[in-house]
Amino acid sequence: MAVTNYALYTGCIIPLRYPDIENSIRETMPLLGANVYDMVGAGCCPPGGAFWSVDEISGLIQSARNISIAEFMEKDLVAVCNGCFCYLKNTNMMLKSDKEKREKVNTILNNVGRKYQGTISVYHLVEILHDHIGIEKIKNSIKLNLDGVKAAVHYGCHLLRPSDHLMAENPEKPHKLDALVEALGLESVYYPKKLSCCGAGGGMRGNNPEVTLKILEKKLMNIKYSEPDCIVTACPFCFLQFDLGQKGLREKGEDFCIPVFYYNQLLGLSMGLPKNRIAVLSETPRDGFIKKYYGVE
Repeated sequence: MAVTNYALYTGCIIPLRYPDIENSIRETMPLLGANVYDMVGAGCCPPGGAFWSVDEISGLIQSARNISIAEFMEKDLVAVCNGCFCYLKNTNMMLKSDKEKREKVNTILNNVGRKYQGTISVYHLVEILHDHIGIEKIKNSIKLNLDGVKAAVHYGCHLLRPSDHLMAENPEKPHKLDALVEALGLESVYYPKKLSCCGAGGGMRGNNPEVTLKILEKKLMNIKYSEPDCIVTACPFCFLQFDLGQKGLREKGEDFCIPVFYYNQLLGLSMGLPKNRIAVLSETPRDGFIKKYYGVE
């Protein structure tokens, strides 16, 4: 089996809040022939609402510094968060094509011994799994096929848009995450407004929790239309919103309790990896789902 190596950019949310998601990525990828290596010294991506919308060059500098670490490693960068992917890839594309901005960024990076060179590519984990590893290899890697289990797939905004920069796939008719979910035997079900926002991004969750819960409630009402057994995403911030957001809605008396998984958690469980390493932390209960379909406590 050919082995491919990547620089793993974990972002902020996963290492700070969801070490089990991080474990699921670190443990499943080598089993598929894709080794991931730590980007020592990497910092925040950074998010657009905090930097880019205020000072574009500051945002470019921080993103370029992260990319320069992967360049030093001589490995393409794989981002495991939609927002991180969006801003890092946007930076990579912008600086490769804009000499003036590249020179301005490198003048400042030189002060910390860094230089952006434009020698690598930035990918989302979904692209690596679907385009580089492939559906057949994933199908052949699993030990338990979840035939008949229904999953509501959530892509999230920054995996698909802005489409002219990200080009991960067709933003109007995406299919890659659906295909990855179906490779595990689940049925990816249709639900209305599937590509709508979960309500977490743009600083909304931190600045206006009531509004973010209203957005999530509308999303969940559409999801419940298809009667899924679980929700699957490949963005830790979307995961957080569905997981903690459902808890918040339950505290308001609403009936939302759909188990939520980051894709590699389901992948790891299907590969037979221990639940206590890769699927532990959640506020919306999912132990019943895991016991029912995977037979583990």
